[in-house]
Amino acid sequence: MAGNAPPARTPESPPVHIPSLGYRILVAGLRIIPAFLVLIAIPAAALTFVNSHGVSLPISVYSVTVFGIALLAIGAAQYVLKPTVAYGPLTVAYSSVVIVYLYYASTLSPYHLSVPGGTASIAAGFALFLYLLMVVPAFGVIAGVLTTVEDVRDPRERLPFDFPG
Repeated sequence: MAGNAPPARTPESPPVHIPSLGYRILVAGLRIIPAFLVLIAIPAAALTFVNSHGVSLPISVYSVTVFGIALLAIGAAQYVLKPTVAYGPLTVAYSSVVIVYLYYASTLSPYHLSVPGGTASIAAGFALFLYLLMVVPAFGVIAGVLTTVEDVRDPRERLPFDFPG
């Protein structure tokens, strides 16, 4: 009887529906618009407005713009390349840029705000808060490393979860 046993059944892989490259590029481009507003336009406008009223803030418009462009570029590439093995390393890169950005901002602490034309000043230390915020992108780095390892081991394993058919 043991010789007549049917062969072991392998489960069929679930269906996968990966959007076309053109569609992913279009959606990544559309996602850049609100991200540009949140990461670059609004902070740069706020910094310019505050600076024009005689209050100097420790972070420059240039820094906000450079980090914002880096995050926009990596985020768009991450979305477009999600079905490939490049997704994990891009996740690590994105989270690493966020950590560097937060660390850079933490080096500007404490900030002493002096009222223009007055003698009053306020000091605000925010480094500890930014260090605590770095925990979130640190988990992103870990997730990106684990995704990279899984994609190297089996490149199509996560696709049914990311792109269910």
